Amino acid sequence: MITLSSFTTILQGQYQSYEPVIIEAVRLTGNKITRDKIIYRELMFSPGDTLPVEHLDSLVTRAKENLMNTSLFNFVETELMMGKDSLHVIVSFHFTERWYIWPIPILKISDRNFNVWWETKDWSRLSYGFYVNWRNFSGNKDNLTTTLQFGFDRLFSVQYNFPYLNARQMLGMGFGAGRWRQKETAYVTDDNRQQFFQDQDNYAREDLYGFGRFFIRPGIYNTHLLEIRYDHHHFSDSLLAQNEYYSVKGYDNVQYFSFRYHFKSDHRDYKQYPLKGYYFDIEAVKHGLGVFKKPAMNTFHLMAAFRKFWELQPRLYFATGLNGRASAGDYQPYFLLQGIGYGRDIVRAYEYFVVDARHFVIFKNNLKYALVPQREDRIRFIRSEKFGRIFYALYLNVFLDAGYGYFEKELARESNDLQNSLLLGYGTGVDFTTYYDIVIRLEFSMNLMNKPGIYLHFMAPI
Repeated sequence: MITLSSFTTILQGQYQSYEPVIIEAVRLTGNKITRDKIIYRELMFSPGDTLPVEHLDSLVTRAKENLMNTSLFNFVETELMMGKDSLHVIVSFHFTERWYIWPIPILKISDRNFNVWWETKDWSRLSYGFYVNWRNFSGNKDNLTTTLQFGFDRLFSVQYNFPYLNARQMLGMGFGAGRWRQKETAYVTDDNRQQFFQDQDNYAREDLYGFGRFFIRPGIYNTHLLEIRYDHHHFSDSLLAQNEYYSVKGYDNVQYFSFRYHFKSDHRDYKQYPLKGYYFDIEAVKHGLGVFKKPAMNTFHLMAAFRKFWELQPRLYFATGLNGRASAGDYQPYFLLQGIGYGRDIVRAYEYFVVDARHFVIFKNNLKYALVPQREDRIRFIRSEKFGRIFYALYLNVFLDAGYGYFEKELARESNDLQNSLLLGYGTGVDFTTYYDIVIRLEFSMNLMNKPGIYLHFMAPI
């Protein structure tokens, strides 16, 4: 096998870098389920294309990164071969496909993150059941997911996404529906922490939803999503008695349609744990389209994020990210209000806290060193290539995060003193990443309240 760099070096030794080579053929092996057209969709070249020798290496490398970012493969290997003469090139890709059908038991905590649950270790707050995630359902990069969840939270849902409807593979669609019932739910934020209410006789909250969406992907790196969604919420009277702002004007039944538009431009080398490249997205959501009047939902929010990743030198990397949200419309009911402390919108060192905010901004920075650069290994007693062949890496990092969340002072509780205040967190940690998009982070951090903490996370920091 000839590596990309050595092959292009040979060519450049014979010809000037601006002289062209011709892609004679693109060969695919190992994709037993994934259809060839799905793979060709990620390539920036095709048979018959003519391109300068100096561009060959980068184009094939980028094609490999694009294919890994489909989350369809554990390994993508490339090989370049001479064609019928020295100016014709054959590009070969060999794939190790993932295991696509995951009937997984559910044992899920019902708190915002693992660290919040670990503080109390309340086993009654666990949900159980199973979900089936069938990725690459028909070999067309489509996904079918069904969930049956019992215990603390009860959820029954189904979702299907088909990314490519037309021959040019630009248009896709998806749909889903579900029912979610909770005996206990957060009803207010006090002392910068969610407070929970449990209804002993009824479900405190019941949600019914359904949605349809369209995808538009004109190129490789940019994707547009448009979604129409219906939601119906029912809240128990006992829950509403705890917080007059929990629902819309205190109604126990609220239903509305929403419209969501999301655009993303993703140029990362490996989206689950990027080291190079950049990412940008923007999302606009309008809750309430004027269909239902009593009560009338009328809120709007705009979110945007930008992340940039650099390789400063071999094994040393830096990343920075800026994201925020701005809201408009009527006062947002508590059940829809989310600010800092949810999902990716976390300032590290404040994992135990939430900051309810109409508007917020978060700035993250990360410097990391590869203690163990990505390497490949085998688990000897597992014969299947899908599980026995693995890759892994280990990184040491230092970080500095800052954030600010705005909330109307006349509506805020005095105990929530993190609202309208600067948040600053810093620390160090170790990140482990391996196949099947697994990321495990262990961090030690400190915040402006001089409260240290050790936290565990399962996604990339930026």
